[in-house]
Amino acid sequence: MSSQLNLSRRNFIKQCVIGGVTIYSAPMLFNSVQAEEKSNIEKFRSNWNKDKKPRFRFDAIEKVTGQKIYGRDYRAVDIPTWPNEQHYALMIRSSIANRVYLGFDISFLPAEIQPYKVITAEDLKNHKLTELIEDFGGNMLLEKGNTPDYLGHEIAVLLFDTFAAFNKAKGRIQFNSNVVQYGEETELVAKSKDPYASWRIVREEGQLGQNDRYSTLQDGLFFPNYVAHKPVWPSAENSIEDNGKRGMFYAEKLHSDVETRKDWFVLDRTYQTQSIEPMTFEAEAYNGWYDKATQSMHIVISSQAPQDFYYKAGKTIAKSPLASDIKNVIVHTPYIGGGFGAKDHTQFPYYGILASLFAKAPVYLANDRFEQFQSGLKRHPFVMANKLAFDKNTKKIAGLVSDMEVDGGGRINFSGSVTMVGASAIQGIYYIPRNDITAVCYPSQTPHAGSMRGYGTLQSMSAMEMMFNEAAAELDVDPIELRKINALKPGLKNTQGALPNGDMRYLEMLEMAAKHPKWVNRHSAKAEFEAKHPGKLYGVGFGMVSKDYGTGAAAPSSSVEITPEGKIIVKTCSVEMGTGIDTSQGSLVSQYLGSAADEIEMAVTEEFDAMELFATDNPYLISQERQDQMLKDPRWTPAVSMASAASMSSFYQTQTTENAARILLEKTLFPAAVEIWKNTYFNGQFATPDFNDVSKARWSNDGLTINGYPPISLELLAKKAHADGMITGVMTHAFNRWAWASAEFELEGEIKRYPLDAIAIKRGIGARNVKTNRFGYQVIERKSVDYPKTALNNAMVTYYAPCATLAEIAVEKASGKVEVLSTHTWLEPGKVLVKELVEGQIEGGLTMGVGHALYEYLPLDESGAGNGTWNLNRYQVPLANHNGVWNMNYTILPPLSESDPAKGIGEVVMIPIVPALVEAIYQATNTRFYHTPVTPKDIVEAI
Repeated sequence: MSSQLNLSRRNFIKQCVIGGVTIYSAPMLFNSVQAEEKSNIEKFRSNWNKDKKPRFRFDAIEKVTGQKIYGRDYRAVDIPTWPNEQHYALMIRSSIANRVYLGFDISFLPAEIQPYKVITAEDLKNHKLTELIEDFGGNMLLEKGNTPDYLGHEIAVLLFDTFAAFNKAKGRIQFNSNVVQYGEETELVAKSKDPYASWRIVREEGQLGQNDRYSTLQDGLFFPNYVAHKPVWPSAENSIEDNGKRGMFYAEKLHSDVETRKDWFVLDRTYQTQSIEPMTFEAEAYNGWYDKATQSMHIVISSQAPQDFYYKAGKTIAKSPLASDIKNVIVHTPYIGGGFGAKDHTQFPYYGILASLFAKAPVYLANDRFEQFQSGLKRHPFVMANKLAFDKNTKKIAGLVSDMEVDGGGRINFSGSVTMVGASAIQGIYYIPRNDITAVCYPSQTPHAGSMRGYGTLQSMSAMEMMFNEAAAELDVDPIELRKINALKPGLKNTQGALPNGDMRYLEMLEMAAKHPKWVNRHSAKAEFEAKHPGKLYGVGFGMVSKDYGTGAAAPSSSVEITPEGKIIVKTCSVEMGTGIDTSQGSLVSQYLGSAADEIEMAVTEEFDAMELFATDNPYLISQERQDQMLKDPRWTPAVSMASAASMSSFYQTQTTENAARILLEKTLFPAAVEIWKNTYFNGQFATPDFNDVSKARWSNDGLTINGYPPISLELLAKKAHADGMITGVMTHAFNRWAWASAEFELEGEIKRYPLDAIAIKRGIGARNVKTNRFGYQVIERKSVDYPKTALNNAMVTYYAPCATLAEIAVEKASGKVEVLSTHTWLEPGKVLVKELVEGQIEGGLTMGVGHALYEYLPLDESGAGNGTWNLNRYQVPLANHNGVWNMNYTILPPLSESDPAKGIGEVVMIPIVPALVEAIYQATNTRFYHTPVTPKDIVEAI
């Protein structure tokens, strides 16, 4: 089947050249049957919003009719221009990590099911492909004579030309312990490596109204040396010149006080969390085709970070002489079937690229669930030795010492930032005047750990909440009252010495929880319940956390466009991974455009190159001097793109979508309406119009109106805007380093500052002599820009979203089984974009928290997921009957005002249920547990 590379603007947009390879990106293509089905879906979806609110999710029709097609579902025959022939790739991985790898043997396979190509480490060397996954630590395929770096280390990629051959071969290879041969026992490779990351957060508050004596924000970060693969921190000295030594001086001073102060109560406990499988709906998959006729590599990926992959794929391919004939790389980004961090920045697609370079036809590489357990990203296990000190008289926190050891798994991935976020998050909702928080992430033989939902905060904040519940008992104070005494209030600093943004509504939420009947009556309810159910024990527990949202280098992009017919098209860089981003972004524009979007395109990558932006440095490491130098170039930005995450859309993605819609209203729709009102409904030749203030304009059901003038429909305004060559499309980019960058732009003769750092516009069909770039956009060069200072990186976090959960449980004495009777969650999300989506996050998040607290567990040794034998037959995820679904209640706090931003919520809702359940188990059994999950076996042994 011949193919042609269609370079129409609708399908493929040219991107910059990387190493001689031109990168394109495209929406997922359909064959003719699917195209017809898609057309029918569009007809049904034409009335998806009503009264400026969504009636159902934007992708609901596809979900209900089975037409929501994921990347995993595509085969070559489904994609126009691809050959009908589909090949298949199979990975061979190691199942142990403490013996020398001697080779593998598949000679037992009959000739008809032998692979036509076996890709090994030798091929990587011969074709100079050894740097394909350098960002993930290299060593892509294990060489003979070496010990595996980790359980599941990739050994070879086998290529088959039919599914039958592939399937039969896989059946004989996958669980066959004789395929891979091992030699002598060795020490784990991980033990010979330095830590992935080491962080230390030290703060000692100053006198009231004065600067801190020492803090990370004020004085900067400092790092250790490594001796014998262990961190060695600076010596302690009250030095003016050396902030590391001075930080250690205050750290050791706190340690001394924790050990000696008689007026302090110190709770000294160690907590341990487990490795967890994200269990996304779809395991990772890839399909790729090297079309030699057009020298093009087509790639279908399943990723939360398509922009990241989009840029890196070209660099990766351009490094090898094997790819010297490849001139184009086309990246398709379909639905991904769930994320939870498991598909953010993974090495999996690069193994697909490797297979494509050697395959004779389109090649499909996909994990089954066993393989996903073995090789997919996991949640980092934490071990936390915490000492929390309280003043015995005031019951206020006096200081915190925390020493965290984090298991980073076999490849580095995002372990450094997960460790940092876990360390900065332990504070939770509390004000801590003095702290020394150390967090070190070590390589290990376990499967890779990455950005799984919670991102380190679930581990550290759950431990803090468990400490508070125990401290309350030791100090003989009501647990919620102790929290109220210590809750962080506006104007107080976090553990890094930074001021959190916005109002801290912790006290308001604690007051609500304290009045809940389940909390007020918990003691009498226990006596009554246990009298009625002699075989069961009863308990109520509480937890409250406040999670950061953002990365400190968020870089969203959006575009909003109106067609001549008045249709609204919204495009964003975010990936729809089950959180409803398409629905929220498509509906929020109605505030400015009078209607929700008619078309919403997610995971857009190349088209945003219309703003012609580039980045040069790591945004977390760039110096202020370098930033000041680079910002003089109006095309420069600290970061071009960002990955999708559960808590990134409502605040960050909204920033660019909302501003694009606002500019369309201010610079096009409103001026067009004013022109119509002035000429048709006002004696403009005799007086100056009194309707020039856009802030007074409002959308009614009939159109845009102001000061009692007739509403004008969006359709009419769109026709006029296009006929007059006005701005009909606005593309925006923003950058956030715990504060938004802002820049001045000149639009339609007016200079105005926007919380953006790049804008490009598209004009209507009536425009004449307008010079545009190859994307059809005109870049509006900023006049000036103000980026947040690079020192704000040391704040680590300033945006927080609080959530509290009350859990009522029963424990069966004979089995130790925990039954969740009811839960109540309080959430402060700021401005709610789509209430139903927030409710769904509460429910789904609580389920994930229940799994972490009570059920989900993977051993870290050779018996764990890395050996390739784990699946849902032995891994328990929480089901409906584990969650108390009929008594799952919640309170969503209203915003303080209409100007409140929407907060990032996706992750925080899963955290407080963990300490709430652990505390409820204590209240039921009178036994405290310091690890998760708390299993029935643990409980039976305790009681």
